[in-house]
Amino acid sequence: MECSSFPFWPIPVFWGCTGLAWVLWVAGLIFSVVMVVDCLKRAKNEFHNPLTKEGEYDKLIWAGAIILSFGFYFLGAIVYFFVVKKNKGSSSE
Repeated sequence: MECSSFPFWPIPVFWGCTGLAWVLWVAGLIFSVVMVVDCLKRAKNEFHNPLTKEGEYDKLIWAGAIILSFGFYFLGAIVYFFVVKKNKGSSSE
C-alpha cells in the first residue's frame, strides 16, 4: 500500500504505508520527544531569543509548539532545534 496523501504523511502511516514512511515517522517522533525533554530541562535564561518578557513563558510556548506539531512534519521540533538548541548565544553548554 502506498501513501497517496503525502502532505499529511504522519496520519496515514498508521493505516499501512511503506517502510520508509514508518522510519521517517518514528525518527521524527523520537526527535520531537528529545526536543521536548531538552526544552523542559532548559533554564529560562538559556532561551537566548525570549518570546515573552524576560523569557517567563518561553519554556511553555516551545513545549506546546513541539507537541502540537507532531502531526505536521514535526516542524516545531525542527524549528526549536535551530532557534534554541543550536543557538549557543553568550553562554556555553
